[in-house]
Amino acid sequence: MKIADLEVDLMKRRAIRGGKRIDLTAKEFSLLELLLRRRGEVLPKSLIASQVWDMNFDSDTNVIEVAVRRLRAKIDDDFDLKLIHTARGMGYMMDAPE
Repeated sequence: MKIADLEVDLMKRRAIRGGKRIDLTAKEFSLLELLLRRRGEVLPKSLIASQVWDMNFDSDTNVIEVAVRRLRAKIDDDFDLKLIHTARGMGYMMDAPE
């Protein structure tokens, strides 16, 4: 799968952006895969919790925010074009201009 300069090999569970390999934990990769498969769609935290962590979302926990922050640090921080976006009060999405 590919979006902008991010290439993700789902079989080998590898991600490369700008020619540089990105080391991801299993949960980070699962989160990235979910965002990629649902590209352009705002995913509520409850959906992310159930799909990635197989748990019911608890609004008192910041597990999702922390995971997204860590994934952003690896995927977006070194690049001008940001791929992971926050829909305030709604959830997260991955998208890039065509």
